Amino acid sequence: MHRRKRKKKGLLAGMIVFAALAIGFYVLAVVGTGDGGSIPTNTGSANTGTDPQRLDAVEPSSAHPPGFPLFTAEVHTSELTDTQYLKLVNREHALAAPVSDARLVTVWPDMPARTNYVTLHTTAFSAMRELFTAAQNANIGSLFIASGYRSNDEQSQIYANAVDSRYVMPPGHSEHQLGIAADILTSAHDFQSIRGTPEAEWLAENAPQFGLILRYPYDKQDITEVAYEPWHFRYVGQVHAWYMGLRNFVLEEYIAYLGEQGGYQAEFDGRTYSVLYQRPENGMIFVPEGLNFWVSSANTGGYIVTAWR
Repeated sequence: MHRRKRKKKGLLAGMIVFAALAIGFYVLAVVGTGDGGSIPTNTGSANTGTDPQRLDAVEPSSAHPPGFPLFTAEVHTSELTDTQYLKLVNREHALAAPVSDARLVTVWPDMPARTNYVTLHTTAFSAMRELFTAAQNANIGSLFIASGYRSNDEQSQIYANAVDSRYVMPPGHSEHQLGIAADILTSAHDFQSIRGTPEAEWLAENAPQFGLILRYPYDKQDITEVAYEPWHFRYVGQVHAWYMGLRNFVLEEYIAYLGEQGGYQAEFDGRTYSVLYQRPENGMIFVPEGLNFWVSSANTGGYIVTAWR
């Protein structure tokens, strides 16, 4: 693995400001924002389905991002696994390449599904299974997964036959093609009639405990450019789902926030998390040395590193 010292050009202008902001974000994330946000009690595993990576005994760089002293190792993005958990896919940001089906698993019989051929990425599968178990324990019955991963051909067919394009993305722009999004319905309700039901409200409230977000809420249609879909849930990871709920962000707002602010540190579920947004310089980004972490491309020119201890 090659190690190169990262050029400091472009860092000096923001170092002082970012260092002050990083401290402020830490305090803010720990105590809350006063808008009713709180750290939820996790009923699942602490890091459901994540792909932790570690770099031990690497040659540290002489520099690191301000406010993130443990991020001392520089690695080329090609040497890291891109989880794509925070990849922004919408009308403006398309998938750069088809998603490999190597980590897709069949939903049934672990969870009810519309057909026996519905699949999800293993991470989303684990999170959805925990959500369904919690729903069963809460007597929220008759849930099933109506749609999971879609190939480009399948998305093309759905888009071509769509009656209302506000609910369907063109091929290459659908989160379903990532394999980490699913449409959840009940046996008593279809896509339209599930609106406002106790099942829909329970899902929206409880999904973040398992790293899942309601992707297209009613009050954010002007931002997502997708009509309200109370059935569409997408995996982003627990700390991200919590923080997005804390600040009432949809994914577009969250990615923009990270890009502008650089990141944050927070205490969540008994762990200390560091979330850092970086734009690669010569293909290189900083990662923590000796800590668990995962990396996701943002699809906006940057990468988001999520580390915990």
